Amino acid sequence: MSGKVLSSSEKALVEELRGNTRDKFAYMKLSVLILLDMGKDYDEIVAILGIGRGTVSNCLQKFQSEGLDKYLDKHYVPYSGKMSEIQLARLDSEVSEGVFICSEEVKDFIEKEFGISYSLSAVRSILEKLDFVYKKTSEVPCKFNEADQEAFLAELVPFLEETGENEVVFFLDGVHPTHNTRSSYAWIKKGQLKVIPTNTGRNRINLSGAMNAHHPEEVIVHESEWVNAQATVALLEKIVAKYPQKEHIFTIGDNASYYNNVIVRDWLEQHPQVTHLFLPTYSPNLNLIERIWKFMRKKVISTKFYPTFKEFKKAILEFFEKLHLYKDELDSLITFKFQRLGKPVVA
Repeated sequence: MSGKVLSSSEKALVEELRGNTRDKFAYMKLSVLILLDMGKDYDEIVAILGIGRGTVSNCLQKFQSEGLDKYLDKHYVPYSGKMSEIQLARLDSEVSEGVFICSEEVKDFIEKEFGISYSLSAVRSILEKLDFVYKKTSEVPCKFNEADQEAFLAELVPFLEETGENEVVFFLDGVHPTHNTRSSYAWIKKGQLKVIPTNTGRNRINLSGAMNAHHPEEVIVHESEWVNAQATVALLEKIVAKYPQKEHIFTIGDNASYYNNVIVRDWLEQHPQVTHLFLPTYSPNLNLIERIWKFMRKKVISTKFYPTFKEFKKAILEFFEKLHLYKDELDSLITFKFQRLGKPVVA
């Protein structure tokens, strides 16, 4: 071969796409073009890529007959030259601000707005190049107030970072683990199923919990028939009993009615060393103990089967007793970097 199969702009594009692709077949096709453009003959390309002469010949013929656009578009590599930088910026903005639940919707948008037709694989590659990933949307309480959260965080983070030696801070919340298995992602052989047994019962454990903000492996729980004002007082009693030497104990919780119940208020008046702080309304993202509950579900409930409620309950309670075993994981999970809820894209 004499080389110069590609123009200078085409060569730059092919080299960029080859450096970014994870598709082995696409990588091979791109490499064939680059090697041909370098003047390598069929035997040299066969030796370098470990493919047959017929494959090299087919690649060259398809490229010469179809052009670079179609040659790339069929193998998960978009010929992004079709769309201008302005169009790509518009697409970036539309996908960022809107909700496109599948590649087909993005493909339809491109065709309608720009009159350009891409394959679905090319659309996916364009989205990846624009740093989009396909994942679940995040749920946020529809009534949360962004300004209230920002104002609270402006005081909360410095408060947590400056907690003194004679102070301790706990995040409070109730949780109700249900005796049933939760499906989750796992590595499974293609074409096969990995079945997890489930329970038909709906028995659950009612727990009031308190997590030490600075030592998240320390979680105090109180089991009761109901999570209510009486259960909250029992939990507060456990905290005080554990830290009798602390001059001040701060507890932070949501706006559940039992935290503001007269029983709890009376108890707080009788224990001036304890101060309860309320989170802004609809702000589970600011309650650090929520991360503990999620961690618990991952470690104890998800994909693990407990034939009886007794075994399930035992596993839950033992998890909190042995939480110190997960200290390294919790230290990276429980930080003072709080999730900030942006404005929902769907009104």
